Amino acid sequence: MLLASGVEGEILGFYDDAHAALSAKVRGFPVLGDIQMLKSMLSVEPVHVIVAITDNQARLRVANSIRGIGGKFVTAVHPLAYLSDAATLGDGSVLAAGAVVHPDAEIGSHCSVGSNAVIERDATVGAGVWISSGAVVGSGAKVGARSTLGHHASVVRKATVEADTVVEDAGIVDGGRTGGGA
Repeated sequence: MLLASGVEGEILGFYDDAHAALSAKVRGFPVLGDIQMLKSMLSVEPVHVIVAITDNQARLRVANSIRGIGGKFVTAVHPLAYLSDAATLGDGSVLAAGAVVHPDAEIGSHCSVGSNAVIERDATVGAGVWISSGAVVGSGAKVGARSTLGHHASVVRKATVEADTVVEDAGIVDGGRTGGGA
């Protein structure tokens, strides 16, 4: 997404706790070390970060620890995504190609909205949510923090998904509340 947005000149590289098992470069950018090395760098020099961890709880935990030492976050919006200027997108969140976020929708920090996913007007998505490709969050619906919507899942108009819930691929959440843990 960052490359498609034309900001490759601003990318310093990657930090990953599994850096020893990775190649020296990923997509032409250096692997600079682990999260502790990133934290050391942040104590010296301000940089903007995207935490690209697929596990929702781990992504928020790392983001909060980086925030705690003064780290700042950037959002990444693919040029082929639509983000209404009347919508709110939290820091550190990512919108993939074809994602659509309608007016008055609110997406929390450190969320991932996949390709061709749709967040309808007045919908609310909590922090650290993973919305897979093709998923739809209907008008006025609420998705709790750290939840996951599988590929082509649907949360119908005004329905609620409780925090830490996994909605399976092609799952449908109707007007009732879905909750209980992942």
